[in-house]
Amino acid sequence: MIYTVKQFPEKKFTDKMDQTRFIKKNYDDIYKAKIAEYKTFADPLLKEALFKEFIPVIEDITGDYIEVKSVINTTNIIDSHLDLHMETTWNKTVKDNPYSHHLKQHERMFESVISKRARSYNEKMNFMDLGLDIDFKTVANINQFTLKRDKMPFMFDAYKNGDVDQHSVGMLYVDIDIAYYDEDSQKQMDFFNEMKAKAVNPEAADEYGYFWVVYEAKKREGSAVVFGSNSVTPTLYVRNYEPSSNTRKEAADEALHNNLIINILNH
Repeated sequence: MIYTVKQFPEKKFTDKMDQTRFIKKNYDDIYKAKIAEYKTFADPLLKEALFKEFIPVIEDITGDYIEVKSVINTTNIIDSHLDLHMETTWNKTVKDNPYSHHLKQHERMFESVISKRARSYNEKMNFMDLGLDIDFKTVANINQFTLKRDKMPFMFDAYKNGDVDQHSVGMLYVDIDIAYYDEDSQKQMDFFNEMKAKAVNPEAADEYGYFWVVYEAKKREGSAVVFGSNSVTPTLYVRNYEPSSNTRKEAADEALHNNLIINILNH
């Protein structure tokens, strides 16, 4: 087994305690590099054996608007960034900002904005209800949004057809700690074991020798992705949505305003 520290990929260790000694010696530099990261997506860590079939609730879409409820992140799972998000991770960010951007594949471009006003909130759930074959509690961070067909036809159809089965969070770290295997410190070993017991996949902690405990993070956006660092992030439902008369008027006013600007620029 080769052990590494993601912030220093050039360093490789064949012994877990050599990795631990490197972490302890270079803790400040590793911490600074980690907390400066802008987290988006990567490949998942979960074993396929954990998965069962998950089927989102998708209505027969008959109109030009849909409402989507999507899981952007789940806590209590060690992801491919070796992050274990705690139950508290998203509390402050959704309190400070109850709305979020919803993007296509973390692309920060106007043409990739599925919604700039997705409702962002947390919901207590169980991994059994999200596609894992294990009874384990989690807190899901949700993006709930509406999408008009002609705004982004490809993503409209992708959600309507059930093709979007993973999401990912674009986030900044606020309060984190590192847990690592350490035969020389009972205190650190107790912390390592205590924190990994909070993960639905504690074997990842043993396999990699360390992981990050994320107590708080700032959510910048949620994205539809093909592969996320946390693959237990499905679409929960897609249903028909009938915009209110005020919403339609606002959309019409916005279209009229845009056409006026275009006409002015063309003359």
